[in-house]
Amino acid sequence: MRIRMLVAALATTTAATAAPLQLYTEHNPPFNYAEGSEVKGIATNAVREMLRKAGLEATITLLKWDEAYAKAQSTAGACVFGTARLANRENVFKWYGPVAQNTWGLYALPSFSKKLAKAGDARFYKVGGVKNDAKVDFLRAEGASSIKEAATDAENPARLMKAKDDPDYIELWITTSATAKEVAAAAGVKDLKELLLVRKQALYLACNPRTAKADLAKLEAAARK
Repeated sequence: MRIRMLVAALATTTAATAAPLQLYTEHNPPFNYAEGSEVKGIATNAVREMLRKAGLEATITLLKWDEAYAKAQSTAGACVFGTARLANRENVFKWYGPVAQNTWGLYALPSFSKKLAKAGDARFYKVGGVKNDAKVDFLRAEGASSIKEAATDAENPARLMKAKDDPDYIELWITTSATAKEVAAAAGVKDLKELLLVRKQALYLACNPRTAKADLAKLEAAARK
């Protein structure tokens, strides 16, 4: 009986280790984006290379960022990328990378006349960001409290143009500097002013710590190669 139980336990462990990892990310070019049925991008390519070195299989799914983050946080065998490795997240995930480098900026319409000397100056204004995004966590740590979180970053540019008494109105938008103007233009905002580049930030693959230990060890080894 003990032998049969041991064999069953080993089989269960092997099956858990062999199951493909579930990787989640968002549409955020040039880091991650869909091209037909395939997910591509700078961060995606780096993650695929890490998986190849680790000898692991994975599925990659694009979701809204909040959904992607929540999936990785709650599900064994799930990971999210590319996400910033901040102090308040350190113990939430196991971290591998970096897989890309990002630059964050604060943006406004040309009519915004105030000057920002540092990220903390954003605390005086209504700022648009994305729910569960590291940029929002960063601004909060810098003292900002009037942050209005959207489900996707594509929603934020149009909120800059809303009436000041509209509950969704924002004065500033924190986003990825590489794609700020492109995302704004797609939302119908052709004129956008860059106020401040606030931070250069490495992006990582972050995995649920309840993921099979063998898989986590393989990712750790691959990230060091």
